[in-house]
Amino acid sequence: MLSGFLITRLLQREREKTGSVSIPRFYLGRTLRIFPAYYVFLLVSYVLDARAGQRWSNAFLADAVTYTVNYFNAFNGHPTTSLAHAWSLAVEEQFYILWPLAFVILAARGRRTLLVGVGLAALAGIAWRSWLILGANVDASYVYNAFETRFDNLAVGCLLALALDYQRVIAAAEWCGRKSWYPLVTFVCLLTSRTILPGVYHYSIGFTIDALLVAIGIVQVLQLYQTRWWGWLEWSAVRYIGAISYPMYLYHAWGASIGRRVPGNYYPLEFLAGVVATIVLAAASYHLIELPALKLKPRRAPEIREATSAEIRQPSVVLLPSV
Repeated sequence: MLSGFLITRLLQREREKTGSVSIPRFYLGRTLRIFPAYYVFLLVSYVLDARAGQRWSNAFLADAVTYTVNYFNAFNGHPTTSLAHAWSLAVEEQFYILWPLAFVILAARGRRTLLVGVGLAALAGIAWRSWLILGANVDASYVYNAFETRFDNLAVGCLLALALDYQRVIAAAEWCGRKSWYPLVTFVCLLTSRTILPGVYHYSIGFTIDALLVAIGIVQVLQLYQTRWWGWLEWSAVRYIGAISYPMYLYHAWGASIGRRVPGNYYPLEFLAGVVATIVLAAASYHLIELPALKLKPRRAPEIREATSAEIRQPSVVLLPSV
């Protein structure tokens, strides 16, 4: 959801300020942001798995290199591998390839066409996923991993970004963030949706409702992060965790594996050790790989940078800086 929101907002602002969207520049920016850290992680995982006697098949290696692990998982029952979690990164990469092109085509026909197009695509994804799980009895692994069955999660973020130009949506967003305890209600609803409701719900409309609840939660905390109860979101340590969140995502399985090797068979200690190991691995990736790669990223035009920073300073509008 967050990726859909950020990328759509970025594309919107570039089109508004320059009259067009540079697809090559977008692809270059995403490549420098994602590829270096991922392929180093891939190499590390390949070597460590080989040393442990878990050699990758040619099919698995091909899917890993081409960001199609989601379909490897989908067609193989979501096996437990060192890259199993990379299904979501694969979904995002497929989104990054398709969405800028679709955005340019739809935006040329007007904002309403853009909104309707994304909305219909999301509804089609929900209907397709629901039919697969309820009517065709397709294995849940496919429904969970495939791009076309999970696009609606990204589409919720796209729709939020597009809808924030409408005053009624802004007013609704402001209402959602009126009280400091509102995000707690959203969290309880999300926890209920994810853990209590049955699988039939989960694999049909549940994913979409989860994304909607996450969208509401983000809208809320972006308006409350300077209040007493949510000010911790601005702590330097928390901001640093946000900065290294991508490599933490990549290495968390290896971090957890390190934690499980702590002697004593005491889960809280294993968990803490796993968290620390993940942060250390992520910090190394961030400073040694990501930051040097990002320095190669071409600068945007000054007017786009100024517009983005000005938007972020608006207290009543929910906007995030691009990542």
